[in-house]
Amino acid sequence: MSEDKKQGDYGKQIKRAANLMARSMDAYARGYGLTGSQMSIIDFLGDGRDHTQRDIEAEFDIRGSTATVILRRMEAKGLVVTRRSPDDGRQKTVSLTEGSKPIRAAAGAYIQAQREAMTDNFSRQELDTFLRVLSYFIHLNSQPGEKERQGAETTQRPSVVSGNDDEGREGR
Repeated sequence: MSEDKKQGDYGKQIKRAANLMARSMDAYARGYGLTGSQMSIIDFLGDGRDHTQRDIEAEFDIRGSTATVILRRMEAKGLVVTRRSPDDGRQKTVSLTEGSKPIRAAAGAYIQAQREAMTDNFSRQELDTFLRVLSYFIHLNSQPGEKERQGAETTQRPSVVSGNDDEGREGR
């Protein structure tokens, strides 16, 4: 494939990078008997705030059924505890157990190393541009009916995309 072709195939390159990043995280997590998704959730829950299952679904852009399966497996391993939310009985709050704390530290170290690899190799301006492009792709593919319009003349950029938009943390 020519370099010009590679540069213009943005979706394919994003997909490839996401797949490689997920495989790398999975390989690291296997050392702890976990999946990359489980390790990422542990990192997310380790911020000291109360979280619901819906927070996890939103953070990782996963369906409720997927989150339920992951959390049940994590609960069976003694990594998290789920209970009904005191504010909304339809929701579950999810908390880390003491046994998950060493894994939280390992997950944080892995994610920080990934972040540093980016910040050490690219300027702040390049990273800001990269985040704007990713935010645009996320927005473009999050719109209802967008897949039907992709072939149409939709070259305008959405106004909601900004350079300061933080769509989550690396390694997730």
